Amino acid sequence: MRPSEAELSETVERMESRLRGHPLFLAYERLAQRFAADLDDERDVLLSRAAVLMLLQQRASRASDS
Repeated sequence: MRPSEAELSETVERMESRLRGHPLFLAYERLAQRFAADLDDERDVLLSRAAVLMLLQQRASRASDS
């Protein structure tokens, strides 16, 4: 099943709110701007943002395991 753009947007917003305090969040915001400028399809933008947020989540979970 393919999530809709609305579902992807909600997921990205939820992840952003959870990870806003991460030290690399500013880098994520710069990447999000770049994705918006470089990619034509909103779905591609959202998927790209979600991928970076998943990396931030992984870093956050590794930091809490240490």
